[in-house]
Amino acid sequence: MTTTPAGWYPDPYGSPLLRWWDGTQWTDATHAPGQEAGAPQAPQQAPQQAPLQAPQQTQPQWGPVNQTAQLPMPEFGAPRRTAPVWPWIVGGIATVVVLALVIGGAVIVLRDRAYTANARPDTTATAPQLDQTVPPEQEPQQSAPPLPQLPQPSGDRIKDPVTGLSYAYPGDKWQVPESKDINNPADQRSPLWTSGCTATSQANYDGRGNDWVGSVYTAEVPQIYPYSGSQGLGQLSQTLLLTFDQDFYGIPHDHKILRNEALTVSGKQGWVIEFEMDFTKVAEANGLKWKKEKGAIVLVDRGQNARPAMLYVSVPDNLDQSVLKRVEDSLQSQ
Repeated sequence: MTTTPAGWYPDPYGSPLLRWWDGTQWTDATHAPGQEAGAPQAPQQAPQQAPLQAPQQTQPQWGPVNQTAQLPMPEFGAPRRTAPVWPWIVGGIATVVVLALVIGGAVIVLRDRAYTANARPDTTATAPQLDQTVPPEQEPQQSAPPLPQLPQPSGDRIKDPVTGLSYAYPGDKWQVPESKDINNPADQRSPLWTSGCTATSQANYDGRGNDWVGSVYTAEVPQIYPYSGSQGLGQLSQTLLLTFDQDFYGIPHDHKILRNEALTVSGKQGWVIEFEMDFTKVAEANGLKWKKEKGAIVLVDRGQNARPAMLYVSVPDNLDQSVLKRVEDSLQSQ
């Protein structure tokens, strides 16, 4: 610990005076800075001790006597003062009173909660059992609408009562299929065919029981495809061709557009897009019976608030491809 010599130092208690440090503790002796002052006299209550005097031989470590010096080290604290006892007595009484109030309040709250819990009805009571003789009510299940029955040829024509389209029947090799075999109502992109006939191009072409066929179908264009009038028929036909190319021609192939133009069907505005699919590479590698396939999509506007009608024809080259032109040329719309 550092020993600080006795002397006058700035008052550590914050006053503008100098206070006497006797070498071990702060004393009550003070004087204004700049006034000459020697060492203070010893307290009267202790006459047996000689009064302390400031040493004259050398200057103190913290500066000359009667001049402002640096405060002593922090270990030199303020002189001890005796604190009065009565604040502790009053504080103790107040603490006891507060604790009593807190404990009393807690007892009242707990009592009220216990009363409320006892008075509240039991919300966890088991619900009464239902009469087991009464079966639970079930929501009616909505069944899927029945698929349309495809019309059979009448004379030499097939008439579609849904779209109002009719066309020449291709011949005896072409048969009207079951509606369930060509329709998938769950697929919103695929039309719900309401008339049609097919002819087999190659049975079990993939070794898994699937047949490749020629097709002639009619239907309304599905709601999923936007349509705002006859001016959009050309774009709509290309969108449908792209969809059919992906869904109906799963074997790798090349394709090209043969015809893409407006036309009229029974005086109604329409559009035709003809195409050719080329399967030559796959056919030669896998022994398929056809190499190319020609097809067409014909759209017919049916007026405001009606979806356009559609004719779809696709004929492989191992079948009579003149069917494509005969069906197109014979197309009528009611």
